[in-house]
Amino acid sequence: MRKIYFLALGAFFALGLFSQSSLTLTSTHFPSSGDTLRYSNATVASVGNYTQTGANFNWNFANLVFTSQGRRDFVPSSQTPYFLFFLSFTGFAEKISDALGAGPLTINDYYNFYKKQTTPVNAFIADGSGMTFSSIPVPNYYSNKDEMYVFPLTYQKYDSTTFKFSTISNSLIPITYSKTGFRISQIDGWGTVTTPFGTENCLRMVTTQYSQDTIKNTIVPFPLGFPNNQRSYQWLTTTSKIPFLEVTGSLIGNNFTPTTVRYRDSYQNPNGLNEYSDLSAMQLYPNPGKDKLWLNFNRKGDFLVEILDLSGKTIKSGNYNSDNVGQSIDIIDLSPSVYVIKVSEKQKTFYYKFIKE
Repeated sequence: MRKIYFLALGAFFALGLFSQSSLTLTSTHFPSSGDTLRYSNATVASVGNYTQTGANFNWNFANLVFTSQGRRDFVPSSQTPYFLFFLSFTGFAEKISDALGAGPLTINDYYNFYKKQTTPVNAFIADGSGMTFSSIPVPNYYSNKDEMYVFPLTYQKYDSTTFKFSTISNSLIPITYSKTGFRISQIDGWGTVTTPFGTENCLRMVTTQYSQDTIKNTIVPFPLGFPNNQRSYQWLTTTSKIPFLEVTGSLIGNNFTPTTVRYRDSYQNPNGLNEYSDLSAMQLYPNPGKDKLWLNFNRKGDFLVEILDLSGKTIKSGNYNSDNVGQSIDIIDLSPSVYVIKVSEKQKTFYYKFIKE
């Protein structure tokens, strides 16, 4: 009987040590070519206290308020218009937008390129970007790569890295953009994190990008420089590939203002609607909103935009063209509730949720 007691006691302590051990994350736990990863956006107000941290900490964000959903697709460089500029066995790309800007300043097929490298630093890096301007593919490179994650990631690890990026400059492109700066990342906690998607063991990382951005164009004869400091709180797991939860925003002095909350998720079909898509067609803000809902189209074309209630009834609608800027829908007369935005074009329909305060 005593032997069984001591065996049970030993098993209890072994289980306790296992449950209280921190994770170690490597490059295998981050996106690779071919990954399709879905996430959901949530209201900033619903995230609660995201700054608290510690060892063997339990973060509970189960009450995040869902607003919309997106998808991150990582594809081989060979499947992009820029494969000749980013030839690499370890490189891959993520499409950010079909179209950005308006009129003569529109750029199309915008991709970010990444690599997993082992030398000179074992890291997940931002390698550059590709865009098409006036039907011409334009590659843009980091002359000093941005090491977004330096491996292995373990509790209390601290990294400081530098980066430098610039778009190419020639007579065909009226605007050039560059940024230079450094990134500070620290794993300041570990434990478990809970979101509407579930509960996972995690590391908590805070990464801050301190950047000086510069824009030059053919109209203003001198460069315009400005600070652009961004911070991201990330909960990283062995299964999610992208952050299980991420709170991002701007940093001015010591004041951090969160602007985006998103978490790893599975496909969500809101209120029985037949289709639900990512954010590739349009972005809408503010969400939640009170007076106006501003529309920013990422795809070229004409769109019918409808506001539906949760029963699917159309409340109001309007026709929009992506070439126009400053487009909005008045929502001041709507009752506070959750609504669905239906965006229709010739070939596809997109749905988004938004909250009227």
